[in-house]
Amino acid sequence: MTKELGDTPDDAASRLFVHSLAKCFQILEVLQKAGRPLGFTEIVAASKLNRSVVQRMVHTLKALGYLRQHPDTRAYTLSSRMLSFSHTVLALDRLREKAHPYLEALNRDTGETVNLMRLEEDEIVYIARFPSHHAVSVDLHVGSRLPAFCTAAGRAILSCMDSAVARAALERADRKAMTATTVTDLPGLMAALAAARQAGYALNDQEAFVGDISIAAPLLDRQRKPVGAVNIAVPSPRWKLEDVQRSLAPKLIATAKSINASLGDL
Repeated sequence: MTKELGDTPDDAASRLFVHSLAKCFQILEVLQKAGRPLGFTEIVAASKLNRSVVQRMVHTLKALGYLRQHPDTRAYTLSSRMLSFSHTVLALDRLREKAHPYLEALNRDTGETVNLMRLEEDEIVYIARFPSHHAVSVDLHVGSRLPAFCTAAGRAILSCMDSAVARAALERADRKAMTATTVTDLPGLMAALAAARQAGYALNDQEAFVGDISIAAPLLDRQRKPVGAVNIAVPSPRWKLEDVQRSLAPKLIATAKSINASLGDL
């Protein structure tokens, strides 16, 4: 299950664990998830930390240039200095680098939104995105995170894992329904993984977002271990499920195979 703010990390009992540093990142995550400026009292409430701790952390982060404070409202936001971290993360990601030309070509060929995702704990994270020129039903961005259990990319990756390992991951996940059609029960999810394993791609029909059909194929290293997934997402008003399977799935699988052949040792 993904850790929520305030949860204690599994290795927090280690003498190497720096609790003050963890609290610092907890405050940064509060501001990142809020998506808007927050006042001091709001940060205290959302982080569930002591006021004096928040005061010291916020002052330090502001002094170092990682937080900005509005001169009138006194509310805090992350500063543009944080962008240097995300830029470096993306620049050093070899999977993203190797996959880029193939994803771009797939986007041009289909005219639809193409994404590259990784699995982190029980979530998938967008690490590259090539948007459609058409109107889309879901507006996501690089860095967006979604539950793996109900997304095509998550299921594609899980389908390439040992069945027992995949089942354990699903059991740990917080399987809350995101739409009226989200499959949350273990037998249904294991059946979806089996279908993805057989077809070579996973299919998601409006289980993560209403109006969004998504297919994803796994990306594998030389040891045939999953390292990510390539995904095509389309809006249901323009696409029918059978048309996605007939027209887009073969192109998706071919792209995944080309990327896999280029990966080597990541």
